[in-house]
Amino acid sequence: MFYAYSKTLFPFILSLVKSEAAAKEIIQDIFLKLWLNRKCLNLINNPGGWLHTIAANSAYTYLRNEARYHLRQERAVSIHQENDQDPYQRLDALEMEALVFEAVKQLPFRRRQVFQLSRIEGLSRKEIARQLNISENTVRNQLVDAVHFVQDYLRKKSPLLIISLLLLSYRF
Repeated sequence: MFYAYSKTLFPFILSLVKSEAAAKEIIQDIFLKLWLNRKCLNLINNPGGWLHTIAANSAYTYLRNEARYHLRQERAVSIHQENDQDPYQRLDALEMEALVFEAVKQLPFRRRQVFQLSRIEGLSRKEIARQLNISENTVRNQLVDAVHFVQDYLRKKSPLLIISLLLLSYRF
Protein backbone atom coordinates (compact mmCIF):
# COMPACT_ATOMS: atom_id res chain seq x y z
CA MET A 1 0.00 0.00 0.00
CA PHE A 2 2.87 2.35 0.79
CA TYR A 3 4.33 2.10 -2.71
CA ALA A 4 0.92 2.24 -4.37
CA TYR A 5 -0.36 5.33 -2.57
CA SER A 6 2.68 7.34 -1.45
CA LYS A 7 3.30 8.44 -5.06
CA THR A 8 -0.06 10.24 -5.15
CA LEU A 9 -0.19 11.29 -1.50
CA PHE A 10 3.22 12.99 -1.41
CA PRO A 11 2.48 15.67 -4.07
CA PHE A 12 -0.95 16.24 -2.52
CA ILE A 13 0.50 16.81 0.96
CA LEU A 14 3.40 18.84 -0.44
CA SER A 15 0.94 21.17 -2.16
CA LEU A 16 -0.69 21.84 1.22
CA VAL A 17 2.30 22.14 3.56
CA LYS A 18 4.92 23.49 1.12
CA SER A 19 7.72 21.59 2.84
CA GLU A 20 9.26 18.34 1.62
CA ALA A 21 10.45 17.36 5.08
CA ALA A 22 7.03 17.96 6.60
CA ALA A 23 5.32 16.09 3.75
CA LYS A 24 7.61 13.08 4.24
CA GLU A 25 6.95 13.12 7.98
CA ILE A 26 3.20 13.27 7.41
CA ILE A 27 3.41 10.35 4.97
CA GLN A 28 5.24 8.33 7.60
CA ASP A 29 2.62 9.17 10.21
CA ILE A 30 -0.21 8.19 7.85
CA PHE A 31 1.25 4.79 7.12
CA LEU A 32 2.11 4.26 10.78
CA LYS A 33 -1.58 4.90 11.62
CA LEU A 34 -2.53 2.55 8.81
CA TRP A 35 -0.26 -0.16 10.21
CA LEU A 36 -1.55 0.31 13.76
CA ASN A 37 -5.16 0.05 12.52
CA ARG A 38 -4.54 -2.68 9.95
CA LYS A 39 -7.23 -4.90 11.51
CA CYS A 40 -9.87 -2.41 10.34
CA LEU A 41 -8.64 -2.27 6.73
CA ASN A 42 -11.15 -4.82 5.51
CA LEU A 43 -13.95 -2.45 6.61
CA ILE A 44 -12.72 0.35 4.33
CA ASN A 45 -14.44 0.42 0.94
CA ASN A 46 -12.21 3.04 -0.68
CA PRO A 47 -8.67 2.91 0.78
CA GLY A 48 -7.37 5.63 -1.57
CA GLY A 49 -10.07 8.08 -0.52
CA TRP A 50 -9.58 7.13 3.11
CA LEU A 51 -5.82 7.74 2.87
CA HIS A 52 -6.37 11.10 1.13
CA THR A 53 -8.77 12.16 3.89
CA ILE A 54 -6.23 11.20 6.54
CA ALA A 55 -3.53 13.02 4.55
CA ALA A 56 -5.59 16.20 4.33
CA ASN A 57 -6.46 16.11 8.03
CA SER A 58 -2.82 15.46 8.97
CA ALA A 59 -1.63 18.31 6.76
CA TYR A 60 -4.16 20.72 8.27
CA THR A 61 -3.14 19.64 11.77
CA TYR A 62 0.50 20.28 10.84
CA LEU A 63 -0.37 23.74 9.47
CA ARG A 64 -2.43 24.60 12.55
CA ASN A 65 0.46 23.57 14.83
CA GLU A 66 2.91 25.59 12.74
CA ALA A 67 0.64 28.63 12.97
CA ARG A 68 0.47 28.27 16.76
CA TYR A 69 4.25 27.97 16.94
CA HIS A 70 4.71 31.16 14.93
CA LEU A 71 2.08 32.94 17.02
CA ARG A 72 3.98 32.04 20.19
CA GLN A 73 7.19 33.33 18.63
CA GLU A 74 5.47 36.60 17.68
CA ARG A 75 4.16 36.95 21.23
CA ALA A 76 7.67 36.46 22.59
CA VAL A 77 8.99 39.14 20.23
CA SER A 78 6.17 41.53 21.12
CA ILE A 79 6.87 41.06 24.83
CA HIS A 80 10.49 41.91 24.14
CA GLN A 81 9.41 44.98 22.14
CA GLU A 82 7.10 46.09 24.96
CA ASN A 83 10.22 46.84 26.95
CA ASP A 84 10.98 49.54 24.38
CA GLN A 85 7.57 51.19 24.90
CA ASP A 86 6.86 54.54 26.41
CA PRO A 87 6.90 54.10 30.23
CA TYR A 88 3.28 55.32 30.49
CA GLN A 89 2.10 52.81 27.92
CA ARG A 90 3.99 50.04 29.69
CA LEU A 91 2.43 51.06 33.00
CA ASP A 92 -1.06 51.06 31.45
CA ALA A 93 -0.43 47.65 29.90
CA LEU A 94 0.76 46.26 33.23
CA GLU A 95 -2.29 47.71 34.98
CA MET A 96 -4.59 46.18 32.37
CA GLU A 97 -2.83 42.84 32.69
CA ALA A 98 -3.27 42.96 36.49
CA LEU A 99 -6.99 43.71 36.07
CA VAL A 100 -7.41 40.82 33.65
CA PHE A 101 -5.60 38.54 36.11
CA GLU A 102 -7.95 39.71 38.90
CA ALA A 103 -10.97 39.00 36.72
CA VAL A 104 -9.72 35.55 35.74
CA LYS A 105 -9.12 34.67 39.40
CA GLN A 106 -12.82 35.32 40.07
CA LEU A 107 -14.03 32.89 37.41
CA PRO A 108 -15.40 29.52 38.54
CA PHE A 109 -12.76 26.80 38.50
CA ARG A 110 -13.75 25.02 35.25
CA ARG A 111 -14.35 28.29 33.37
CA ARG A 112 -10.97 29.61 34.55
CA GLN A 113 -9.32 26.37 33.40
CA VAL A 114 -10.90 26.64 29.94
CA PHE A 115 -10.00 30.33 29.65
CA GLN A 116 -6.36 29.76 30.61
CA LEU A 117 -5.94 26.78 28.29
CA SER A 118 -7.38 28.79 25.42
CA ARG A 119 -6.00 32.28 25.94
CA ILE A 120 -2.70 31.59 27.70
CA GLU A 121 -1.65 28.19 26.36
CA GLY A 122 -3.23 28.69 22.94
CA LEU A 123 -5.02 25.34 22.77
CA SER A 124 -7.92 24.81 20.38
CA ARG A 125 -11.42 24.06 21.64
CA LYS A 126 -11.03 20.46 20.50
CA GLU A 127 -7.76 20.06 22.42
CA ILE A 128 -9.27 21.64 25.54
CA ALA A 129 -12.33 19.38 25.30
CA ARG A 130 -10.12 16.32 24.98
CA GLN A 131 -7.83 17.39 27.84
CA LEU A 132 -10.68 18.25 30.25
CA ASN A 133 -12.93 15.42 29.05
CA ILE A 134 -15.82 17.76 28.19
CA SER A 135 -17.66 18.52 24.95
CA GLU A 136 -16.49 21.18 22.48
CA ASN A 137 -19.81 22.99 22.97
CA THR A 138 -19.14 23.19 26.70
CA VAL A 139 -15.70 24.62 25.97
CA ARG A 140 -17.21 27.20 23.59
CA ASN A 141 -19.90 28.19 26.11
CA GLN A 142 -17.38 28.45 28.95
CA LEU A 143 -15.09 30.62 26.81
CA VAL A 144 -17.91 32.94 25.78
CA ASP A 145 -19.02 33.34 29.41
CA ALA A 146 -15.44 33.88 30.60
CA VAL A 147 -14.66 36.51 27.97
CA HIS A 148 -17.91 38.38 28.72
CA PHE A 149 -17.14 38.30 32.44
CA VAL A 150 -13.59 39.63 31.92
CA GLN A 151 -14.84 42.39 29.60
CA ASP A 152 -17.56 43.43 32.08
CA TYR A 153 -15.05 43.34 34.92
CA LEU A 154 -12.67 45.61 33.02
CA ARG A 155 -15.48 48.03 32.12
CA LYS A 156 -16.58 48.28 35.76
CA LYS A 157 -13.13 48.48 37.31
CA SER A 158 -11.37 50.83 34.99
CA PRO A 159 -13.38 52.63 32.32
CA LEU A 160 -10.84 55.47 32.28
CA LEU A 161 -7.97 53.05 31.74
CA ILE A 162 -9.73 51.53 28.74
CA ILE A 163 -10.44 54.96 27.28
CA SER A 164 -6.83 56.04 27.80
CA LEU A 165 -5.55 52.84 26.16
CA LEU A 166 -7.82 53.44 23.20
CA LEU A 167 -6.63 57.03 22.89
CA LEU A 168 -2.98 56.01 23.17
CA SER A 169 -3.39 53.39 20.46
CA TYR A 170 -5.19 55.83 18.12
CA ARG A 171 -2.86 57.51 15.65
CA PHE A 172 -3.73 61.16 15.03
